[in-house]
Amino acid sequence: MKRFSVVMIIAISLLIFTPLCYSQNIKIGVVDIQEFQRRSKAFQKIRLKLRKKYESLQAKLDKEKQALLKMEEEFRKQRLMLSLDAQEDKKRQLEKKRRYYKYLYEELTEEMKNAEMEETKRVSKELEKVVDKIAKKEGYTLILEKRTVGLVYYDDSIDITQKVIEAYDKMKGGSQQ
Repeated sequence: MKRFSVVMIIAISLLIFTPLCYSQNIKIGVVDIQEFQRRSKAFQKIRLKLRKKYESLQAKLDKEKQALLKMEEEFRKQRLMLSLDAQEDKKRQLEKKRRYYKYLYEELTEEMKNAEMEETKRVSKELEKVVDKIAKKEGYTLILEKRTVGLVYYDDSIDITQKVIEAYDKMKGGSQQ
């Protein structure tokens, strides 16, 4: 059903826009966002910044996990020598430590997700501005992302990914954050 809907939308679009194509000069471009992410130097710096943040958060989590494992191991070793009250006390401390570790894990995971979302939004807005500037400067009527639903084929001559990469890197060259 989805395919039928997509085909119908494309067919209707062609019927509507075909007369327009003959009456005016239409210029179409395609951008490959994945290629942009792989090849843009500015984007790689952003990715590196996020990776460093992730490693820092992971180090905190690993440190807490090691402390929890050490506490569990000590409890196992001392278990037979402790009184029942002392064992219960140690079990409560262990459970408290486990809950804290779980809380920390969830908190740091959420922090990383938020950082990634924030950077994605920022890059998307900047990329949109770059593409808009290129479109206006070079007279593009339509610019699509390579993985747009319904885009089955395009000639490489309309791929403007390299222009977008160069413009984005140039824009970010003077204002790295």
